[in-house]
Amino acid sequence: MELPVGMAINGGDTHKYILRLNKSIYGLRQSSLNWFKLLSGALQKKGRDFKPSQVDPCLFIRKDIVVLTYVDDDHRHN
Repeated sequence: MELPVGMAINGGDTHKYILRLNKSIYGLRQSSLNWFKLLSGALQKKGRDFKPSQVDPCLFIRKDIVVLTYVDDDHRHN
């Protein structure tokens, strides 16, 4: 991995830096978990008021809507 074009480094030694990938890449084992965390956070964001079910963490409930999520995380088909 290389530093993005235009990123200035004091001293010029780019080998001392670690870059964090902000997006998971499709097909990686953690992709489904990252997607669920993003979706869960968006549903529970202030103003949306969805609450996760105590029985099933993929079920989100609001007084007027129920949202059931499903993420296919079966990697055996690769």
